[in-house]
Amino acid sequence: MLIRPNPKPSESLESYMIRLADLYGYTPKQLIERFHIILDEADQKLAGSLPGHLQQLNVYHANTSSALRIECLELLAEKMCKGRLPIMGMAVFRSPTKYASRHSSLYWQGLDIPRFFVRKDSIPICPKCFQESEKAFVPFYWHLHLVRVCPLHGCKLIAVCPDCSHDLNYIRDSNLSGCSCGKKYRDMPIESASAPFINIANKIQDKKTEDFSDENLLYKLSDPHQIFGAMLWYYSYVPERGSSRCLTDETITGCISFFDQWPKNFNNLMEAKIRTAIMLTDRRFSATSLQSVFGNLLIKSRRLPSKALCFNPVLKAIFAYLDYCIHTEGEQSEIGYVLLNGFEVAAILDADAEQVARLVDEGKLRSAKRLKNDAVFNPKRPLFPLKNVFNIWLSRFQSRLSNRHIYLSRW
Repeated sequence: MLIRPNPKPSESLESYMIRLADLYGYTPKQLIERFHIILDEADQKLAGSLPGHLQQLNVYHANTSSALRIECLELLAEKMCKGRLPIMGMAVFRSPTKYASRHSSLYWQGLDIPRFFVRKDSIPICPKCFQESEKAFVPFYWHLHLVRVCPLHGCKLIAVCPDCSHDLNYIRDSNLSGCSCGKKYRDMPIESASAPFINIANKIQDKKTEDFSDENLLYKLSDPHQIFGAMLWYYSYVPERGSSRCLTDETITGCISFFDQWPKNFNNLMEAKIRTAIMLTDRRFSATSLQSVFGNLLIKSRRLPSKALCFNPVLKAIFAYLDYCIHTEGEQSEIGYVLLNGFEVAAILDADAEQVARLVDEGKLRSAKRLKNDAVFNPKRPLFPLKNVFNIWLSRFQSRLSNRHIYLSRW
């Protein structure tokens, strides 16, 4: 292929393929058919691993043949570009990184992005970007729910066609000029974006943000992974059962506001949960599980994506609050006697369930309830007082990246 366009900064793989097809006068489907011919000449096995449509082209869509999909892209990169890196740099891969213990992620250009934040149906656009260039492209950042604005122009991204009211999706439509109804992207209305959305978009794209007088945690974080982790924790833990966890302008605004004057709102949330537990429980805290008071607080906060306190601001706030409860007086001090299960103990000690079982066998971690000598350790059973576990962490499990001095200044 003699015409070899250079990928734009942060351009998505699908956007590049549409631009490439336009250069040759193909539709994206015809271009992929051409790719099959090229691959078939090189290796029939490779040709069979390339999908027939643009929506499934990216590497992370491959269920069982990711390695073959990569070989396909590498071979095609030699035909299209000056070497292999440009095309592979645009591809999105599956990542082994887990957020909040169970949320999978995707890898793109040095970022591990929770799949929860990757758009599936609509992909919005910036009308001004398409007004300023005849050869506009779509950055992969527009594929993320948290990016609601174009930081370059300070306007909202348009997700719904103003004429036909259908969700915009340039990949589904195989078109970088407009909606399938004929409405051009450049002719769509422009609406100014709010400062919080601009700040979050800038942070994720590693661009300079405005200075804010308030103490919002998200604006102070320098690593996009910490922002992903903190906002994913909010959606996983903070909304009450039955409330919406959809990623909309309203819920993202609520999420950003929650981190204002951090950790004030977090501490208020913890105190409200304690008051509710005191009002509803008919047992002493020494017979109450941590989960019945705080839910899956420790489990959902352990990997965001780091486990170290110095890189996990949410977990640091949790440790600071629990430390405060254990060493204060009054009703809150009773929290020190709630019972943790093995997984929660592992979260505090930065260990695994097997290490916790070994501590129990060695007598270094004592259960609040008598265990039979031949009983198999059940990590789901709440047995260990919070105060005792915390003291074990202080005496044996602190490290350079996770220690009491990291959060002590908060109190």
